[in-house]
Amino acid sequence: MRAYSIVSASILAACASAQSTFEPTDFNVTQALLNKGINVSSIPQLEGLVERSSSTGCSIACSSLQLVFGSNKVLGQQTSAYNSFTNSYWSVQQASVDPYCIFKPSNAAEVSIALLVARLTQCPFAVKSGGHAAFSGASNIAGGITIALEKINEVTLSSDKKTAAIGPGNTWYDVYTRLESQNLAVIGGRVAAIGVGGLTLGGGISFFSNNYGWACDNVVSFEVVTASGIILTASPTSFPDLYWALRGGGNNVGIVTKFNLATIPQGQMWGGGRLHLETEFPAVIQAFYNLGKNSAQDTNAAQILSFAYAQSTKFASADLQYAKPVANAPILAEYMVIPAISDTTRVRTLSDLTVQFNASNPNGLRETYWAVTFKLDKDLTNFIQTVFFDEIAAIANAANIIPAATLQVITTPQLSYMSKKGGNPLGLSTASGPLILLNLNMMWSNIADDTRILKANSNIVKRTVAEAKRRGLYVDYIYMNYASQFQAVIPSYGVANQQKLKKIANIYDPTAVFQELQPGYFKLDGAPDSNMP
Repeated sequence: MRAYSIVSASILAACASAQSTFEPTDFNVTQALLNKGINVSSIPQLEGLVERSSSTGCSIACSSLQLVFGSNKVLGQQTSAYNSFTNSYWSVQQASVDPYCIFKPSNAAEVSIALLVARLTQCPFAVKSGGHAAFSGASNIAGGITIALEKINEVTLSSDKKTAAIGPGNTWYDVYTRLESQNLAVIGGRVAAIGVGGLTLGGGISFFSNNYGWACDNVVSFEVVTASGIILTASPTSFPDLYWALRGGGNNVGIVTKFNLATIPQGQMWGGGRLHLETEFPAVIQAFYNLGKNSAQDTNAAQILSFAYAQSTKFASADLQYAKPVANAPILAEYMVIPAISDTTRVRTLSDLTVQFNASNPNGLRETYWAVTFKLDKDLTNFIQTVFFDEIAAIANAANIIPAATLQVITTPQLSYMSKKGGNPLGLSTASGPLILLNLNMMWSNIADDTRILKANSNIVKRTVAEAKRRGLYVDYIYMNYASQFQAVIPSYGVANQQKLKKIANIYDPTAVFQELQPGYFKLDGAPDSNMP
């Protein structure tokens, strides 16, 4: 029963020549499972589902997967392994979700079987890479199957060392530490514990994006399991429409089981954080604006500016990076002369820097993230921080709250890479930049504070968007990896790109498996939760 096989080359060739009929209208899930060595008739609970769905579908799906793969790969409720898994999610909202079972496949073929079993039983599912999302149901699912990709964790260099095959079960710390011995890196996340999958499929801003673009634009190819269980390699020359859709389109067209990423030469670098008091805000905002405007002068430099509130004090944290082991690079001089009450900048490894960032993203708290985009403007930057501190005054007494408004510049060099290799779905171009990307991020501990904290974030978004529109500085783009459940990400890519994504999804997923059976995260229409606070 375990001797399943991947679909034959002849079927792939037929699909490539007739993508409009990628999955035939008479697609037979039972036969597809049989092709992979799973005989439905030999599993009594599945046998009766050949012609119909069942209200007990998830019970049947989970017990069937356990029969095929064993209890080490299929975790049932009320077991220590199950509880350990759900408790490992970053946000309490995600950890509070209880799937019917958790499946831990080891390869794409096993993912394919789980997907087909979910289709046969009509059991909804979610897919978890790192699980670093701020709202429930993003990569976990109540009463369904959570497919956890942690065992798909290869990090393999090609023979010429120009690409690395990266499994979605890795965190970025895993990836960077494996490549550092070769003085190599890939374009990926900046926080050690974040997973490869979600960050890359949502865009993926890197310390090195001014030099190479975002993570999604540095994927050479994807290994992806489609809705019919077929395993494809999507690249600029093989299924290029699917390749385009995966570069920022999220989880809407397949389950990626391997990212082949372009490597970059990378040894030690310089970076860290500098903390400033409110008296320095004007100088910090000026430095932020100037570096954003002048980023093309030295693309090794990067910045993240956060305004935060703690113990009745307002702070600005300037996280600065330089891709080479050079302290105090001239392009960062304006920042470095601003008085700071603490400074952790130094020459270090990439992985070490991600560990520092991870310290400000602890597990075990309630979380919310929000994203908004504006044209880069110094006065608007000042307006944003003013509104932020104004709105959080009403929630500053919430238990263990850590509120922040984090600003980054989507620079002109970054935008220039988005048109490479056929482009991506994000709808951004050099003509629109440089841009301010605002990420509201807050942590707290008491569920009783949820409503007012979410309302405060919504108010900040509404007030800053209204002012930006008044000044002609608003940009209708929502960065998926920072978005809240109340924000419609895919529609923000523009009507043309949204419709193109829908067309591609209809080719590879004509029965909308990834829209209906995988309901979590950001779908092709609207926001996950339409009840904006």
